Amino acid sequence: MTTIPGVGPQMARAAEGSDPRGILTFHYLPDDLQALEDSRAVADREVMRPRGFERPATETERALLAHLGYVLPEELVTVVRYRTRGVRNRTWPQLETQEVTP
Repeated sequence: MTTIPGVGPQMARAAEGSDPRGILTFHYLPDDLQALEDSRAVADREVMRPRGFERPATETERALLAHLGYVLPEELVTVVRYRTRGVRNRTWPQLETQEVTP
């Protein structure tokens, strides 16, 4: 597990797996990470497809997943879907079998 200073606690619903946005939902992030996450959200919106799409995980996503305790493969795929026009959901199928204890 890699700890990132300034990252707030994971939202309860995200930790339970019931947040429609996915597991990378925190109460707050440091300004630099928040800016990177916001930038990626804009980029994802520009390529939005009805059935979703896949892309390589960003360094920010990788860092936040490691912060949560996931062991990451060399190449990690992010699956992006939109639950509604304004709710982006990100998943990492390669990590679904991992058990992470906070």
